[in-house]
Amino acid sequence: MTTATATATTTETMPRAASARWLHLCNGLDPVRDGGMVPSILGMTGALKRAGGDVRIVTPTPSRLDDLAPPEGLAIDGPDADLDAAVRAAEVVHMHGLWQYHSRRGAAVARAAKVPYVMAAHGMAEPWALRHKRWKKRLYLALIESKNLRRASCLHALSRPEIGHLRDLAPWSPVCFVPNGVDLSAFDAMPRRAALEAEHPELKGKFILLFFGRVHAKKGLDILAEAMGRLAADFPQLHLLIAGKDDGALAPFAARISDLGLTRSATYVGHVSGEEARKVWAAADAFTLPSYSEGFSMAILEALANRLPAVFTTACHFPEAAAADAAVVVEPQAEALTLALRELMERSPAERRALGANGRRLVEADYTWDQQAARLASVYAWLSGGGAPPECIVL
Repeated sequence: MTTATATATTTETMPRAASARWLHLCNGLDPVRDGGMVPSILGMTGALKRAGGDVRIVTPTPSRLDDLAPPEGLAIDGPDADLDAAVRAAEVVHMHGLWQYHSRRGAAVARAAKVPYVMAAHGMAEPWALRHKRWKKRLYLALIESKNLRRASCLHALSRPEIGHLRDLAPWSPVCFVPNGVDLSAFDAMPRRAALEAEHPELKGKFILLFFGRVHAKKGLDILAEAMGRLAADFPQLHLLIAGKDDGALAPFAARISDLGLTRSATYVGHVSGEEARKVWAAADAFTLPSYSEGFSMAILEALANRLPAVFTTACHFPEAAAADAAVVVEPQAEALTLALRELMERSPAERRALGANGRRLVEADYTWDQQAARLASVYAWLSGGGAPPECIVL
């Protein structure tokens, strides 16, 4: 398997900022470490800012945005910020992720100051995720996080199944269902495919199947390797392109690909962002995410926005894509994934383009960041001002 690495720069501290009505807390903004949560947080806060919201992000650890541009005018404070003071001065606090200091401290300060707070699990309440390091999480849940969730003013679900997962942890807390969104302009004027082919000549003349995301055991790369092995003889032009930070699953995947004799049919480019990510998206012919567990994948929305025919699993919690004939959705099993990829490869180019066009229409209709920001703003207004709950609230 051909590999490449990307360089990154670290920002130790972000500029300090004054208090804001809508405060977002997260552990940090590091796309290498935190994966899709970073563009999710930047996307929603950037859209809130564009809509005129008074928004600020505070993180207790340094952020590393690489070449991801922070949304224009958005205040991002690093570890030198006074988290407690920021929480007390806010009108609403929105926390991202579980099991970390920012939610433990942020929730406690918000309750003491009687500031309404929202908690978004970003997939961390998934059954698969709860089984990972199960005993540590059970103890932390019993001692700390259960209280934070149960006393939250509102919980934030990114997918419909996540509503139920959050209900299991906090049965009586209101839940807002506001999925991730995507910035459609990021997929305008894409680079030519030749830009990536110049760096990786092995991609020339191939049908490129893209996996974009953390290379983690939960992402299903084991079943993807098996599917590639079963398809190789019938589709010698099929080439797997993997983009994302290695989070422990690359070595076993590479070993299995080698056992199958497919080393030359896979390329790993490491973590990419910004223009390098656009080159990867521009080179792809199709997209796959065979996950065992997801919150709501940013990569899927980006694939659909880029008009790529997509195959992903039911564990990605996006049945709307299958209903709109915008993707092929299967169970996270090697046989099911193999059949789905075979069916995709056997479609005509026109049929694959139609699938991709359906995906783009689906995103345009209901999954832009501006649409999701309007929903979040209605939740914040309800939490701070009362009145009837907005349509996205599930009581």
